[in-house]
Amino acid sequence: MNERKSEKVPLGKRIAFAMGEVGDNTAMQTFSFLIFTFYFAIVGLPVIWISGGFILWSLWNAINDPLIGYLSDRTKTKWGRRTPWMLGATIPLAIIMILLFTPPLALNSDIINFIYFFIILILFDTTYTAFNLNYNAVFSEMYVTMEARSSTGKVRISFVMVALIFAFLLPTLIIEDITNKIPANIDITLAQYQLTGIIAAVVIIITYFIILKWGVKEPKYISKDAETAMSFGKTLKTTFKNKSFLWFLIPALGTWIVINILPTLAPLFMIHALGATDTELIGYALALQFIVAAISTPLWEKIRVKKGARMAGLIGIATWIIPIIVFAFSINMEMVFIVQIFNGIGLGGGLYFYDQCIAEIIDEDEIRHGTRRSGIYYAVLNFFIRLSMVINFILIGIVFSTTNWQEYNPNPGVDTILGLQILMGVFPAIMLVLSLIGLYFYPIKGDKLKENRRKLTELHEEKQKSRE
Repeated sequence: MNERKSEKVPLGKRIAFAMGEVGDNTAMQTFSFLIFTFYFAIVGLPVIWISGGFILWSLWNAINDPLIGYLSDRTKTKWGRRTPWMLGATIPLAIIMILLFTPPLALNSDIINFIYFFIILILFDTTYTAFNLNYNAVFSEMYVTMEARSSTGKVRISFVMVALIFAFLLPTLIIEDITNKIPANIDITLAQYQLTGIIAAVVIIITYFIILKWGVKEPKYISKDAETAMSFGKTLKTTFKNKSFLWFLIPALGTWIVINILPTLAPLFMIHALGATDTELIGYALALQFIVAAISTPLWEKIRVKKGARMAGLIGIATWIIPIIVFAFSINMEMVFIVQIFNGIGLGGGLYFYDQCIAEIIDEDEIRHGTRRSGIYYAVLNFFIRLSMVINFILIGIVFSTTNWQEYNPNPGVDTILGLQILMGVFPAIMLVLSLIGLYFYPIKGDKLKENRRKLTELHEEKQKSRE
């Protein structure tokens, strides 16, 4: 790619940096996996209230995410732009993981529980965004060459598997009645949810300490870009005028809609549509898909080397469409486990293009404006990831309301089962087709990608010389 020097990253540094994936994914996937089932089946909030909470949450995200990204890009400290934000978010996020599962049930009020639910959503999003946004931003700043990004990216994806043990398997080993089919045992179930939150908090603190201690070292010549950052209005304007980014947002939104809806509805779907009696099987089935996705990384890297990140994404998403439909209409858990292998391969391609393409977009933006603005791009991207969850919950609210499942009933009817199957298969397939279209028109490819790499190398050499 016309880079003037290779960049070998020591394995220890890559491992320390990738530990952030364990805490990051433990937080987000535990949230995605349990938040809806907990407040719908355990707390007993009507689905319309939950959907409304997520809609209001999206309004907060529209302000919170870009603002944090903008402030991060302008942060000037002796520790850099990103590290203070990551450090400041660690303990609060761990505390929020525990508070997720400690609603004031004793007051027996939907209004009070809804207010608590909404406040928790805002607190979770703020603390999680403060870490996640800066963690991803510093990745594209610390590792500039494709060689460094690829070698570190492989370790990151591998560590996602570790995170999934905590996010998917551990809750199903601890929580015996995950959907509250036996209401008389609710006190035990509530305590088991809370124990899950405590363990997640411990994992977050340990892994975030490792990355902050040994994994992050911000390049000083890039950190000084805070001095040339644009105003907030101009930052947003130039970001949304970036055609490469706008095309990228289509597959990013589409794939995250699919990624988020699977764990969100998995407990209800597998127990009520597939008749799963062992909650551990739910965790194993979900983890299998993500583990296969991680194992498939060398395949997608090979395609990326030969054809580019865009082509890896196109092939991965196309591979994902049929299995996701078959998954939703599986007849038993045995069939689910087989289909999840193929879902995992497609998911692997979907995740791989995502990390690689956003780094390419930030590179191109830096070439154009002279200042690296990773924070605002990841902020807008985070907003669209949250938007994917909001879209899911709006659709879930509509389907559940029209199939007479507005409030949790451990014995849903045939229409509700069909609704679950559509939400888990047909809807995701449509989103993946739209993602294919968006990624097809993604413009950073071939000669343009090579030219961007050459210009970026020259720009960084100039920055190093001028700021030494």
